Order: sequence, then structure tokens, then C-alpha cells
Amino acid sequence: MEFLFGPVPSRRLGLSLGINIIPHKTCTYNCVYCEVGRTTNLTVERKSFYDPEAIKREFVENIDKVGKIDYVTFSGSGEPTLNKDIGELIRFVKAKGYRTCVLTNGSLLYLDEVKNDLMEADVVIPSLDSARKESFLKVNRPHRSLKLEKIIEGIRDFTKAFRGKVWLEVLFVKGVNDSNEDIKALVDAIGEIKPFKVQIGTVDRPPADDWVEKLSDKEMMDIYTYMSAHLDVEVDLIGGFNKENDRFYEDVERSIIKLINIRPCTEDDLKRIFSLTETGLKDKLGKLFEKGQAFEYYFGGKRFIVGNRSMMKEKMA
Repeated sequence: MEFLFGPVPSRRLGLSLGINIIPHKTCTYNCVYCEVGRTTNLTVERKSFYDPEAIKREFVENIDKVGKIDYVTFSGSGEPTLNKDIGELIRFVKAKGYRTCVLTNGSLLYLDEVKNDLMEADVVIPSLDSARKESFLKVNRPHRSLKLEKIIEGIRDFTKAFRGKVWLEVLFVKGVNDSNEDIKALVDAIGEIKPFKVQIGTVDRPPADDWVEKLSDKEMMDIYTYMSAHLDVEVDLIGGFNKENDRFYEDVERSIIKLINIRPCTEDDLKRIFSLTETGLKDKLGKLFEKGQAFEYYFGGKRFIVGNRSMMKEKMA
């Protein structure tokens, strides 16, 4: 499959079937923590990157093969709102009877055309990792034309007009956007935005930059406690995933390759997604390792499986 991937076990959405409508690492940001790697095409220009009819055709041909899904999510290897066809594609998926979600960094929500494109989604999850210019530039490394004040204003105005639910996501990087000043600025901005809820987390997969560190459980709990006490909206501390997909009819080996080229996965992730036993997974991974289609990488004390060397941070000979 060229556009569909997963279902992915999402910390927020249960079992999420992804639709990737952006070329690899085409984005408005170059976030230091991005699990897909560094941005290679930093842009704010919206385009029709692919024929929308080809995406629709692939969806129809494969939707009955992927087993249980909770959401169809527009996400993947870049910023999905850069695709000018996203509104048409959301309406298409909705017409097929599926709940839709858009994972966006929120940077283009100040544009009326982007607001209009996302209005038919069920859930929109924009990011706001910092409400301070200095920290914003360090953690998100945005396109030079983007201004933080305008981004916050765009997220606020979209949230006010949107008929679905906005779940605002904040991801903290140790020593970058986690100071007391940062937290207080975020609380002020979130108070203006008034999302349905706020989801906070820290780095838990191999990041784009080697120096990036996650916060400890205690540090995250301290931030959670402060934000919960100072906001009138629900605050979620993003945790693990415990759902299982009990049926999956797509070719498993090919699907594993597709998924690990989008995001690093643990063996437990892969077992849950594809309903594999430990022995069955080891057999398939062994073949992929031997063919050079999968690699292992350790981050934060965890072993991840990745699908291309550019996602690995260690120097390769």
C-alpha cells in the first residue's frame, strides 16, 4: 500500500488506520523530537501532492483487510494540512462511515482554507509545544515565515469554530520547553484556546536529534499536577497502550515493512498490531533483518525496530 499504514496502536486513538498524504519529511516544522527523522523539505506551500482518486481507490480496496479500527487518521511522515486535498479526503472517509482524526502541528490553522478543510473531521489534534518564542524556535524549528503568535491565534480561532473535538497536544523535551516559565506561558495560551482537552507527554521514541532527552516520570507528574490545577479543561498524561487487534488480513511481512518505515515500533507494538505470537514475530523479523529491510535501535532503555537507516541516530559504517 502506498498511502495507508497500520492500524497503529495509538496512545490517544486506540487502533488508528493511518493515511499518509504527504511526501516523506515534507513539513512546516523540523522538530527536534520527530520520530520520523529530520525534515528534508521545510515548506509552507500547500499542494496536491498525489492524485486524490488514487488515495480513495486504495482505501476502498484495503479497508476490509485491516481488521478493527477506531479512527482513520490523517498523519504520517509530514504535515498533512500541506495537502490541499485533505478536506475532500476527510469527507470521503466520513461518507464511508468511519470516524476521522487529523494529527497536525497546528502551524497552518491561521489560514481560512485550512480551517475549512478540517471542519468535517471528528477530532483534530494540533500541537503546541511552547508558547514562548525562544523555546518554540528550539523545539519546533519552524519555517522562517511562521510566527508563534499567529499560530496560537489560528489554533484558538479554529477551536472556537470547530464542531468536533480539539485535543491539544504538548510534547516536552528536557531542558528545552519544560521550565517553569514555559509551563506558565502554555497555561496562559491554553486558557485562551479552550480545547476539549490537553494531552501532555514526553519523548518515548527515537528522536530526530541525538541530544534530545525525555523527562522523568516525576517531572511529567509535576507538570501534570500544575497544569491540572491551573486549567479549566481536562489534562491527560499520555500513557501506554493496551488494546489488541484480534484480526488482520493484510500481508503481514509487507505491512510490517510499511509501518516501521513510518514510525519506530517495539516488538510488543508489532505483536499487538498484527496478532503475532512471539515466535511468529521473531521469524518474520529475522527475515527482514537478513534482507536489510529492518534494523534495531535502542532508545530510552527500549529496543525499537525501524525500517530505514535514516531513522537511526547512530553512525553507520
